[in-house]
Amino acid sequence: MDWSKKTWGTEDSEFAPKREISNKGSKYFHHLSGYFYSPKMKRQVGYESLWGECLFYYYLELDRLTIRYYEQPVEVPIVVSGSKQVVDSWLHVPDVLVFRQKSKPHLFQIKGSDEEIEAPKMNTINKFCKAYALSRGWEYSLVYPKLIPEVVKSNVLFLWNYIKERRNFSLWIPEITQKLHYLDKVSVIYLARSFSGRTDFRIILPIIYHLIATGHFYTDFLVPINEKSVISLGDFSGQLLEFFELEGNS
Repeated sequence: MDWSKKTWGTEDSEFAPKREISNKGSKYFHHLSGYFYSPKMKRQVGYESLWGECLFYYYLELDRLTIRYYEQPVEVPIVVSGSKQVVDSWLHVPDVLVFRQKSKPHLFQIKGSDEEIEAPKMNTINKFCKAYALSRGWEYSLVYPKLIPEVVKSNVLFLWNYIKERRNFSLWIPEITQKLHYLDKVSVIYLARSFSGRTDFRIILPIIYHLIATGHFYTDFLVPINEKSVISLGDFSGQLLEFFELEGNS
């Protein structure tokens, strides 16, 4: 599906957050809740887990194919028959709905660990969310950001600091891109120092990291991203989703 030219007024209204950000929902984990400004959504995005929801949202910001995403987007009715004919019902709010280029809308439940998922209540929630997504023509998955390799987690957090374009970046981006096209594959520091005759290489370094963060330069996410990283033209985000373990994709 082509989401790149879509207007989002209807979705912005329909999928506005369905509950307030809170830390009270967990008995076992100390969550760090908060908000960050999303360049992709052009508004504040709330999260209830720094190493769960927030980390996954950072990935969505870095992923060039993610066009739009909505945190806490819908209410899923859940009805469970208990003992003695007692019926328990409530509304569950999944974590995020993602619109990714050339893909169906994808509803995600973001969880912290396998042990957390095994709880009977979570299994029930998962079943109803999967059925709800199917009824709307969406995909549904559980995702475990906390289980990704530490080096990948560190790289996501590092690049997040460079996702915003600074004032002077546009003056250098075309020339940096053209030079990397000519050089083909070099280290970050080599490319930065190749401009030393015209400016301090430390001015070029954050621009290179910005071009990695925005999917214009490719590098290996299984090694720490720094001045020694080997880069080339291309988009790294395709290799990133595989590190977020998915379950129940439908």
